[in-house]
Amino acid sequence: MSSQFSVDLDHLDEIVARLSGLAGFVGEHLDEIDHRVATLTGSGWGSVAAQAYAEAHTQWVTGAREFVEGVREVSDAAKAAHARYSRAVDTNFKMFSGG
Repeated sequence: MSSQFSVDLDHLDEIVARLSGLAGFVGEHLDEIDHRVATLTGSGWGSVAAQAYAEAHTQWVTGAREFVEGVREVSDAAKAAHARYSRAVDTNFKMFSGG
């Protein structure tokens, strides 16, 4: 049984770049949201609703930051895979070309 296996390194590069960009984009927006929420809560807004919002925001932003970290980890894994595939291509070329 024979099967073909190939990796499109250019496409893998694109995936790495897009994932990295997504992580940066979401991370920056989370920082901006946190800044705005801090401004809002620091303005004297204090009530049961304010407390409920603060707790919900903390939960939400924690989950969102975990998402960003996960996207960064996937991007790093794709980057590492690209490096390994590139080395494999180079090694195979050297082996089959006698060099």
